[in-house]
Amino acid sequence: MDEHTIRVLEFEKVLQLLAAETAFSVGRELALAVRPSTEYAAAFDLQSETAEMRLLDHLGIDVPFAGARDIRPLIHSASIGQVLEPGDLAEAAQTLKTARRARLVLEKVRDRVPRLAAIADAIGDFRTFSDEVDKSISSRGEVADAASEQLAATRRELRIAESRLEQRAQAALADAIRRGVAQEGLLTERNGRKVIPVKADYRGQVSGIVHDVSSSGATLFIEPMGVVDAGNQVRELQLAEDREVRRVLQRLTSLLGDTAEVATDSLMALAHLDLLSAKVRLARKMHAELPPPGEVSSWFHPSGPTILVRGRHPLLKGEVVPTDIEVGGDYAGVVITGPNTGGKTVALKTVGLLTLMAQAGMGVPCDEGSHIRCFPNIFADIGDEQSIEQSLSTFSSHMRNIIGILDQAGRDTLVLLDELGAGTDPAEGAAIARAVLETLLDRGCTLIATTHHGELKVFAHNDPRLRNASVEFDIETLSPTYHLTVGLPGQSNAIAIARRLGLSEEVLERASEQLAPEHFELETLLGEIRSERAAATEARRGEELARREAEELRVALAERRDRIEQERAAILDDAHREAEDTLARLRREVEAAKRRTATREFDPAAAGETLRAMDKDIEQLAARAKPRRPETLAPLTPRREVEPGDLVHVRDIPQLGEALSAVGEDGRVEVQFGSLRMKVYVDRIDRIETPTPTGERIKVPMGPPVSVELDLRGQRAEAALEQFESYLDNAFRAGLPFVRIIHGKGTGALRAAIREALAHHPLVRQYESAAANEGGEGVTIALLAG
Repeated sequence: MDEHTIRVLEFEKVLQLLAAETAFSVGRELALAVRPSTEYAAAFDLQSETAEMRLLDHLGIDVPFAGARDIRPLIHSASIGQVLEPGDLAEAAQTLKTARRARLVLEKVRDRVPRLAAIADAIGDFRTFSDEVDKSISSRGEVADAASEQLAATRRELRIAESRLEQRAQAALADAIRRGVAQEGLLTERNGRKVIPVKADYRGQVSGIVHDVSSSGATLFIEPMGVVDAGNQVRELQLAEDREVRRVLQRLTSLLGDTAEVATDSLMALAHLDLLSAKVRLARKMHAELPPPGEVSSWFHPSGPTILVRGRHPLLKGEVVPTDIEVGGDYAGVVITGPNTGGKTVALKTVGLLTLMAQAGMGVPCDEGSHIRCFPNIFADIGDEQSIEQSLSTFSSHMRNIIGILDQAGRDTLVLLDELGAGTDPAEGAAIARAVLETLLDRGCTLIATTHHGELKVFAHNDPRLRNASVEFDIETLSPTYHLTVGLPGQSNAIAIARRLGLSEEVLERASEQLAPEHFELETLLGEIRSERAAATEARRGEELARREAEELRVALAERRDRIEQERAAILDDAHREAEDTLARLRREVEAAKRRTATREFDPAAAGETLRAMDKDIEQLAARAKPRRPETLAPLTPRREVEPGDLVHVRDIPQLGEALSAVGEDGRVEVQFGSLRMKVYVDRIDRIETPTPTGERIKVPMGPPVSVELDLRGQRAEAALEQFESYLDNAFRAGLPFVRIIHGKGTGALRAAIREALAHHPLVRQYESAAANEGGEGVTIALLAG
């Protein structure tokens, strides 16, 4: 990519922002070295990596970088045999452990982010090295006793020897104090040896080795002869300790040095991931919609137009006016006109800089709907680069850049020209500018140019390959709006601005006389077109607002209607279920009363009358429990076939079930109720619901756990039936598909009573005797409703 273009579009400043988002120095180094790719395939790969990292960010998965450092100097030192210090080894181990954790994170989501996982594949397994370092180096950065058995033994002996030396030195000091030869009662050290401060006058009173003399000469620091041997032993053990520590450090260093190449590759892979993470963080700060998580091909193309929807220059501060522009599709070029400081150059730079960022694999600060084209070459001539040393005027500096661009520009080249034809005679400048534009268009270039020349407005209007655009200017406030309008050339506001600033009418009239009538006609026409466009835009905005409000109102009313209908249906369903429950209870009471007629003495006539009255009540209640529902209370959605995953309401079962299958050939659906499965006929399904988006399922509280067996052996029929009624109700509410009633064989009276109750029970679908090897006629198996 052309370095002059990168410089004038201020791409390096964007890299500074990117570098500030990195986690450690190697990532920062890579960030500052980022360059836009000139090949679409390579740029696509860069964007794909960023899109995958953005997908991880969207999923809330963090790649770890804590503790990472630039350990390349340490790796190099280890590879040439230089022994590393304990702190350096701990730093290298921490960095390589961080790299391994990053690889493990990406390995778990390899299917979602294959490119990132491929980067992480370069990270080696340094567990042997890191485990040895963790065992051998303490948190204080010192070699630990556990580094080797020899080191631990040497340090134990050293501690004993130091204790013995301290005892002997203290005894010698106490003797010197007692004899009055000590200068002070304090042991000290000189050259690593324990010494006693002795008065110079009593030098001959203490036998030993003089290690130092005070500056005044009044005190001698003497190691007593009785301490020398103990001191020698301590010194020998200290040297042994140093040798063993160095051997441990050398062993750990060799573990790193032997894998120096893999360690370097691992570090650079971690830095690469850090760079991608920094790109995502910067994109989030810039509110960049591109790239969307995991997606590139929908907006980044090797050909076609560049379309920016609310593109924002990443280096502008405060409230940035976005730019909407399209170039390279129906129109190969755009000519932007307008006043100085109006935003022409910003629009030009925004297109160029965002294209460079896209080709560098960075987030692009624009909105959804934008499309970026990849250009093999991008050239820009922006700003005033006049040089006194090189005797270059503004025009000369522009011409030098344009000549260089014309030497290299061809098809698939993006050319950005600022203030084309400025700095010289207006007529000649306009002629040169037109010739440059025609040459670039003939070569198939895509271009954007800014200019003040009115002739270029006409040229852009007449050439079908070009389109006019302008930046707007507020005459009332004498300030630019920075809003880019595509399709209209800019108005010449010089006379209007001069009048607003107070220039006399006499001077303005003389200036106006110098202009051709066509000039005023054009400016008037442009003003009228601009006003009509603004009015049309405002009308469209109002229509859109009204349409949005109407849609929101329609949705709100529809939701309210649906809630009302659902509440009505729920109320009726609750009433229906309550009536059915009451009906079932009454039926059980009637059956119990009928059974008691066989065992109790009472007036048969009165009992018969009571039963007839209860039968009549049951018929009336049954009619109320199963009313014909009005059509208006039908489900809000048409009845449809049951699909696996649907939530279903099954008649007579108080728990919401999940359909596990579609309707089978036998007309039944397999349904899960809690931990139990059963097949129910489709005509028993009252309502079908789609699972909630969050995946949460609505559950109706079930009764307490109930055993699948009830043992009634040894009980009288009346007591057994009462227990049986309660048990059957609980079993149904617990969702049991069947129960085993153990009544024994005996005389058969209890079995007959139980089976008579089962035959008319509303919660029982059918019953049968157990298999011969499971109790035979002594056990009845009842299949519950559902």
